[in-house]
Amino acid sequence: MCIVFWTLDHPDYSLIICSNRDEYLERRTRNAHLHSFKHEAHRDNILSGIDEVGGGTWFGMTRTGKVALLTNITEPPATFKSSRGSLVSSFLLSDSPGSSLQEEIEELYPRDARYAGFNMLLLAPASTATTELQYDASFVTNAGAGGAISSRPLSTIEKAGGGFSNGIDGQGGSEWPKVQHGMRDFQAALQSHSLDALTESEFIDRLFGLLTWKCPAPVTTRSELRNTVEVAPIPITFESTKFYGTRLSTVVLIRRDGHVTFIERDIWKEVNGKVERMPASSERKFCFQLDTVT
Repeated sequence: MCIVFWTLDHPDYSLIICSNRDEYLERRTRNAHLHSFKHEAHRDNILSGIDEVGGGTWFGMTRTGKVALLTNITEPPATFKSSRGSLVSSFLLSDSPGSSLQEEIEELYPRDARYAGFNMLLLAPASTATTELQYDASFVTNAGAGGAISSRPLSTIEKAGGGFSNGIDGQGGSEWPKVQHGMRDFQAALQSHSLDALTESEFIDRLFGLLTWKCPAPVTTRSELRNTVEVAPIPITFESTKFYGTRLSTVVLIRRDGHVTFIERDIWKEVNGKVERMPASSERKFCFQLDTVT
């Protein structure tokens, strides 16, 4: 997944998040479903897709409200023993009652652990006196292949509205054209919904719509991927030609009463050896109430 936008500051929703996953179309992937990464103690507690190559996931949540999302940092290929997808799955599987989000991060992700470059957003329900669901949120990164893992809480501005892609935090990643354009569209969608100009269904369609924006000039190389939110499949040749593009879009709304709407929509797929854009009806939708942690 290569771009994400979110807010924790909507009057009706504890979390609004929308994202695209850009990947090789042939990479083996399971669609979003309830599962436990084969850990029986967590039976059907996790909602996510599964990367069948690395074994982890790029985006998922638990029935208790934890959410994790990861993008790769754009960099030359490098080989590491550990899969970045395990960074997300380990957080979703972690059960640390009484621990703060920062304490959990420090326990799960030692600074000297080595991974290919990544950016990761982690969210966990906050302990508050109010009955309304609120989130603690942190950004975790290694700033590039093999770098030391660091984390920081989201700023007030980032909680109101944030986004990132495959750039490096604090080194121009937020200035990528796809991030800048997407943030403007995301803020406009939030404003329309806050003014009651959109129903929830229309709002969801608006979020999916902003994830389809393509820059006027066709993208033909990996270096140009920073210019477009949706990536129409392009051939990338190493040992053989493989198509790379936006495979999935996901929208998640979590209301302040804990009601979840999670929709994963297919965008581009290889079908019988041909690249095809999928209709909006090619989606998985999950609606449920978060479990209360006691």
